[in-house]
Amino acid sequence: MLDYMRPFVRVLAAFLATYGAGLVGFLFVDAGDANWYASLAKPALTPSVATFAIVWLILYGLTAAALAIVWTRKVPAEHSSGWVRFFFIQLLFSMCYTMFFFGFHSAFIAFMDILFLGAIVLALTASAADIDRRAVYLMTPYFLWILFAGYLTMGVWLLN
Repeated sequence: MLDYMRPFVRVLAAFLATYGAGLVGFLFVDAGDANWYASLAKPALTPSVATFAIVWLILYGLTAAALAIVWTRKVPAEHSSGWVRFFFIQLLFSMCYTMFFFGFHSAFIAFMDILFLGAIVLALTASAADIDRRAVYLMTPYFLWILFAGYLTMGVWLLN
């Protein structure tokens, strides 16, 4: 019975940890931050706040699925455990980005954070090819969004 439960527990943990990290980051956002964000000069192509929320909910699901795939393989790849550890590290950087940008109102520190986050996610995406190609496909939109978010963060930093 335990052998059958283990994959389920890991899938559940993947989704709880990923969405939980997003929730913890969101705890640093308060009502006053909406006014602060609205007052900022923003670069071209800045999406609406609602678009950000929808995209992040989708991306959390995609990346949680990638983690679940890597973490529940019947025959783990040689570096699967390292991949999983780095996935949790990127969750920390993702959570900190929200804290730095919205909690501390520091676009510069948030931009530095997203540079590290992007590098980690790029490494995760590239190394997932040796584990399971599905994880690559699931992580790629996240990496592309981080590039876009980096552009937006740099724009906010330079324009304000």
